Amino acid sequence: MRALVYTAPQQVVLEDCPRPHLAVGESEIAVDAAGICGSDISGFLGCSRSRIPPMVLGHELVGRTPDGRRVVANPLICCGRCVACLSGRQNLCSNWRLLGLGRTPGCFAQFVSVPGTQIYEIPDDLSDARALTAEPLANIVHLFRIAAPLPFFRLGIVGCGTMGSLALLMALRLGVREILVQDVNDARVEVARKMGATLAVNVSSEEGRTEARRFAGDGLDLVLDASNHGVARQAALDLCRPGGSVVLLGMSQERSEVDFAASIRKEQRIVMSFAYTPLDFERSLTLLKEGDIDLTPWTAGMPLYQGQQAFERMTSAPGEILKMILRVS
Repeated sequence: MRALVYTAPQQVVLEDCPRPHLAVGESEIAVDAAGICGSDISGFLGCSRSRIPPMVLGHELVGRTPDGRRVVANPLICCGRCVACLSGRQNLCSNWRLLGLGRTPGCFAQFVSVPGTQIYEIPDDLSDARALTAEPLANIVHLFRIAAPLPFFRLGIVGCGTMGSLALLMALRLGVREILVQDVNDARVEVARKMGATLAVNVSSEEGRTEARRFAGDGLDLVLDASNHGVARQAALDLCRPGGSVVLLGMSQERSEVDFAASIRKEQRIVMSFAYTPLDFERSLTLLKEGDIDLTPWTAGMPLYQGQQAFERMTSAPGEILKMILRVS
């Protein structure tokens, strides 16, 4: 089969690879399309310790099973037996694995093997672009579920890439009326404005930072760090009111320095959100089927053999593009 192989930092190459071996309980999926995630980009740039070349990246997919069913797959595979799994917190499984991570081959290939329990049939009227959003959106469903904000909360989102934008759309779906989105990229800020943010502002200037502080006033009830940088984590804490909550989602920068003393004095609740459970994934799919969440206007596609160009575009000049699709079939 043909697969896009990550061979070195900032390099992916289309190669002939063996077709996947099917373990007990697994099914082969013929991949139609695969989405490039922010974590794939981190791996491509050589910033992920768990993505070591040579390997096939990718975990967002739409395809067909051998019997012709059109499906998506939950790529986060848990053991089903540990304490976390048995308590319904499969995202914290002690033996979890993810497609395109570690030793598990990803879906930037013609075929991928997935446990049958991870496969969900989807209707033909759900476009590839929307179906591929199931996995990243599941992260946002999980985030709001564990943050459990009170009604009529005021929201801040630091970073308006794919995850920040999905959080914005989800918040609007929940009826949030006051939403601040801040970033340092004019194109991404403009996307947030088009999506319906109450205020979307570029905080690379003092004028922008002042505008964000003025909107926050005494502080926002819930602030999400959807970026990956220490300065963004501190910005989220600064925007949060005393007694409010900050949710940390971005993971590519493993360590950062923040002013914990100030947060302690403000008695802020800091929540860490990692991945999603099967229930979150199912709820994400339901939202997409109902048409409530849609990134299609900010989605682009390229064939698998142009994978190098696709990654270069998303790492250097994505503009308003939030999701890049690799068309495989």
